[in-house]
Parts: sequence; structure tokens; C-alpha cells
Amino acid sequence: MIAFLLAVAFLQTLPGKAQSLPSGCLIYTAAGQPVTYQGLAQLINRYDVIVFGEYHDNALLHQLEFQLLQAAFGRQPKLAVSLEMFERDVQSRLDDYLAGRSPEEKFLSLARPWPNYRTDYRPLVEFAKANSLPVIAANIPRALAARYARTGELAGLTAEESAYLPQVHLAPPGQYRERFMDYLKGERASAMPVGDDKLENYYKAQCLKDDTMAESIAAFHQRQPDYKIIHYQGDFHSRHRLGVVEKLQLLDPALRIAVITPVYAKDFGNLPKLLAEQGAAGDIVVILQ
Repeated sequence: MIAFLLAVAFLQTLPGKAQSLPSGCLIYTAAGQPVTYQGLAQLINRYDVIVFGEYHDNALLHQLEFQLLQAAFGRQPKLAVSLEMFERDVQSRLDDYLAGRSPEEKFLSLARPWPNYRTDYRPLVEFAKANSLPVIAANIPRALAARYARTGELAGLTAEESAYLPQVHLAPPGQYRERFMDYLKGERASAMPVGDDKLENYYKAQCLKDDTMAESIAAFHQRQPDYKIIHYQGDFHSRHRLGVVEKLQLLDPALRIAVITPVYAKDFGNLPKLLAEQGAAGDIVVILQ
């Protein structure tokens, strides 16, 4: 049903200044319909939450993320930005910066920005600041996630630390666990091997991040139901509508959620085959060379 609605939406056109998607990528619905800039912008009017899964080191995706934010704001001024890249315990510092109560350097010295913040995420935050958009520091504090991955336990936390935990935390069996274990044993193992005795702990820590981000988004939506939300995060957290998306849908089954997910392709020569193989990864598929 989601794919059908998207396909219909993207075949429509909008009046106004013509815009274009960045070169080097093609965008399709899971149903195989090409997506225009106008169609991408229409997402914000049809869904409560857009989840943009990214590869953290891909500059083209960061450009597209910023374009989506600009286009969405042009159609829906009641818009919030949600970021994996900031954690719950720095929300007040982020709010102070957005409100002009704190200079940028002080904010960054306190908020633990990612190494690529200035090039890749600062444009999103600055756009939000300039247009008075709320920004959700959605993630679990990284020290808690790291401790959980090490020990597999959340016992012994201080009251302050416990306040940042999600109220519901589940690490169930199923497709998401299988995909995560394959990742730890395969792609990640070549760069940073994980011992067999730690695999389950890492999965639990991954689910803790998912639960926290999902709860952060759901809580904001409950407080501000007339706002639309764009959530930016690593692709694994939402591919196949698992991870954060699955947890968010459990917290609020009525939420209308669209997932954008990227796929690398060596060439654009056989798109039908590629979409048949990868289309189910998201509602919108960004094909990258």
C-alpha cells in the first residue's frame, strides 16, 4: 500500500521553481517508479515521519539530505529534524544553541559532535536554526551503548544515566538479528573483529540505540502531533523497515512512515534487476554509482 501511494504521488507534478536531484544518483520507489525532486518533496505531506538511512561517509547522500530538508520545509513549515548524530543527554545544549543562547563553539565543545559534523550535519542544524525548527537529539548516550556492548548489562547505572534509557527495550530474534550478526561476522569483521562471546552484547546495544531513537521520535510526535519529522540515521537502522522503523511502529502503529534507503550500483544499466533485488530495502531507493 505504501509503495502504491508513493508511486501515485511521484507521478504528480508541483508548480513553482524547477529543482533537480544531485547528479550521480537515481531515485525510485520500491514499485519501480522514478522519483523527481518534486516527488521527493511531496513525501512530507503524506507521511508523519520520513526516515533517511545514510552511508555516513557519502557526500552525495548528505547533499540529498539537505535538499530534502529544504524542499520539505517549503511545503510543511511545521517540521522537526531528528538526528542519530546527537544524543539525549545533549538535548538542552542543542536547544540552547538553536535558540541563540549559546555560541556555536561552546555548543560543539559540549555536544560531542561526530568528526564529520561540520561538513555533513552542520548544514541541517544551521537550516533548522535559521528557520526555528526543533532538532531532536535522538540517540542513546554513546558511553552507555559502549558499556552495554562490553558487558551486556545495564545494571549499576546512576539515576541520571537511567533517565536516558528507553522505557521499552527489546532485542528479539528474527530478521534484524540475523542481518546484524551477518554484518558483524562479515563486513565489520574485516575492519574490527568481534569475539563470538560478544556478538549478542553488540546486538543488544544496537537494539538499545534503535529503541532510544524510536522513543525519541514517538515522544516528540506525541507532544507535537501537528509536526512532521525527518529522521537522519545510518542505513542499517532502517533498511527493510527494521530497526528504528520497526520499533517506532510498535510504539505508535498509526504513524505513517516512509523509509529512504541507499544502494550502490556499479552502473545504471540494469535498473529493473537492481530494483527487483533491492526495492524491498526501503520505500524510496537511492541508487548510487
